[in-house]
Amino acid sequence: MKTTLKNFKTTAKTIFALLAVTLFLSACKKDWGDSNSITVAGIGFVHASPGTGALDFIVDNQRANNREFKYTNDLGYFGAYPGTRLFGIAKKDSVKYLSTTNVNLQSGFFYSAFVIDVLPSPKILVIQDDLTAPATGKAKIRFINLSPDAPALDLAVEGNATALVTGKAYKETSPFISIDPAAAYTFQIKESNNVTATLPATKIEAGKIYTLWAKGLKSKTDSTKFGLSILTNK
Repeated sequence: MKTTLKNFKTTAKTIFALLAVTLFLSACKKDWGDSNSITVAGIGFVHASPGTGALDFIVDNQRANNREFKYTNDLGYFGAYPGTRLFGIAKKDSVKYLSTTNVNLQSGFFYSAFVIDVLPSPKILVIQDDLTAPATGKAKIRFINLSPDAPALDLAVEGNATALVTGKAYKETSPFISIDPAAAYTFQIKESNNVTATLPATKIEAGKIYTLWAKGLKSKTDSTKFGLSILTNK
């Protein structure tokens, strides 16, 4: 579906006017406290649509990103008023929506909005984020399968016989799970116990929260090929 954007603006000044300076918070994750200490909703934007190119992410007909938003980019969390918000995506500097969705945001909750699927019909997948602190001396991770042509996937750690997460089909996500910190994990994606992608030398720090996500297309060998990425939620 392509719908003309109404009152489309591209400046950070306009964004601030929409959400109010005190409510449109920082895109820097490190500046966010516990979710219970705020009265707005937190929204994170992630570009996970292989081959789609640079996008603009639209909230209530106003551009939310003030920097380039390319494949695998993570813009961090922004603040938004609670209630029903219109999310949309458009090609960079375009005035045509590629996709829209209405999202009900709850005060004090955090969400991640992933751009998924491929052209000509990318979509927006919104997932609630549990940013409660990990147990003392631990970290938290979750796994999301965002590879459009992949089968159900497992997430494992090299050297461990038991997978951390099993059987996640496309667009499915695991809950956050506790994990020990380490200087250099090698995370693996497995299909029927066969390793199909790795993310080596991955530092996991105590007290932090991460999302690992399967990306790209198994049918490709270029920059959109199948793989594994990680982002820091907090």
